[in-house]
Amino acid sequence: MAQQFTSVTFDPKQCRTEIDEFGAMLRTKTELSEKYDIQPFFKSRMQASAYIGSFMRNIGPATQICFEYGFFGDYAADLVLGDKAYRQFCVIEFEDGRLQSIFKPSQTGNARVWSPRFEHGYSQIIDWYTMLDDLKKSERFKRDFGDGHIRFSAMLIIGRDAGITDSYDRFRLNWRADKVSVDSNNVICVTFDELHRHMDRQLRLTTNH
Repeated sequence: MAQQFTSVTFDPKQCRTEIDEFGAMLRTKTELSEKYDIQPFFKSRMQASAYIGSFMRNIGPATQICFEYGFFGDYAADLVLGDKAYRQFCVIEFEDGRLQSIFKPSQTGNARVWSPRFEHGYSQIIDWYTMLDDLKKSERFKRDFGDGHIRFSAMLIIGRDAGITDSYDRFRLNWRADKVSVDSNNVICVTFDELHRHMDRQLRLTTNH
């Protein structure tokens, strides 16, 4: 059975508490497991989960979120968040926060190669866009996202800053996020450290918390 969306009312004080807990987890653990660290953390923190939407220009703190949004069969997005009133949603894929989650050493000893974990996460997003396109005329789509034209973005959250060992690796990651599109949409690719920095700074700027 498909998971249902939950309405979230933005609470700056609680959001600050949860973002600080996110920062504490990043400081105390060099590597993060998607299954044992990332998923349990965000599922138990609705404010921080909704605030991931602040990374997207037209969403901000999300007013609706759904964990493990099922498309069909075994296909499910880790998190879908958005604002139904403004017809903006983002599908999010969490992957491990490990040092080699994005790049791994090449067998030839030259430039590092994209990790299987990164490619898996990116492929998941491509599948989700495919399925969303197929669902658009269904009653379920209208129930979950609204009627009319709905704008979607996608976000892959993966790896740690410490795993990006030089400026060229950072350039490659940023270039892929900026230049490669899926269904005419960019896929935002960020580390967990980058996500935390953005959320922490954005909350301070907009609410003084």
